[in-house]
Amino acid sequence: MSRRACSLAVSVILLFLAGAAATAQEAVSLAFKYAAGDVLEYDVTLTGSGSLRAPDGQLSPAGIQGNLRLSMTVAEVRSDGAARLQLRIPRADFQMSIAQDRASFTFENGKVRWFANGREQSPPDADLSQMPVISVPLEFVAAPTGQIVEVILPNVPGMANIQQMIPGLGVPQTQNLADPIFPETPVRVGETWRKYSQVAPLGPALPVTVSSSRTLDSVSNEGGIEMARISGYVETRFRANSLPLPMGMGGGEGGGLTVGIPDLRHTVTSTEFFDVGAGRLVRGDYDFSFMTRVSVTMEGQSQEASVEARLHATVQAR
Repeated sequence: MSRRACSLAVSVILLFLAGAAATAQEAVSLAFKYAAGDVLEYDVTLTGSGSLRAPDGQLSPAGIQGNLRLSMTVAEVRSDGAARLQLRIPRADFQMSIAQDRASFTFENGKVRWFANGREQSPPDADLSQMPVISVPLEFVAAPTGQIVEVILPNVPGMANIQQMIPGLGVPQTQNLADPIFPETPVRVGETWRKYSQVAPLGPALPVTVSSSRTLDSVSNEGGIEMARISGYVETRFRANSLPLPMGMGGGEGGGLTVGIPDLRHTVTSTEFFDVGAGRLVRGDYDFSFMTRVSVTMEGQSQEASVEARLHATVQAR
């Protein structure tokens, strides 16, 4: 081998070893970082279509598009890095259709405008100053991994009825309410982390199964920001022959009313861009797929309806 060829071979080996060393050092810590008083704002755009099948078999196409603003205020940061966040939607603009019917509404600065088939309607007769998420923030506690560990419901009229229908909502949980987004240990480019769990918002006899996987696709420097690109997939499944109904609506001898969900499947495919240094989501693209069948039995007679929908959402930090 000539001296020139030998030198070239050594250079190639050194470049390979340098690349291998760089790859070995690519492990990054992915975690949300919070500071008390921070306000995190995101613009969300949505577009989707689907169909509703009535018990008589009639199929009605449906569609939705719109945008909204999400605002989260960091009310408290705890010693373990978890934060109590206050979520509000200060503005929203949506258009919806079912079969031949069209509706739209806008909300901004505490005022609602509602249109049905092109004609403006009187807004719903409700005290918007007490509307959860709209006027009164919904509070929840999130860990640095993105795991929701507690939901704190606002003390507003009607909330007691919701808690009666969903017994575990708003009560500190012995199990977490959602799987973590990030692992607790650093990850390398190409690494995938998976999770399978069961949650029971309707009680232990009615578990909801959730399986998820996420992969760190890349880490790049974008204008001085260490940006992680993460792809994900989440699937939620639920089945119940009989759902708990509000007192007085079902049960009893000889039949009564029974509502069941023979099948519910919800999937989310996502691509997220995360600022590693700041610990914040910069942008996310999400594709939702939803399918459910609902059965209703009254005095021994059963009927079934179904809903299918697909939705695309983009979340962009302001």
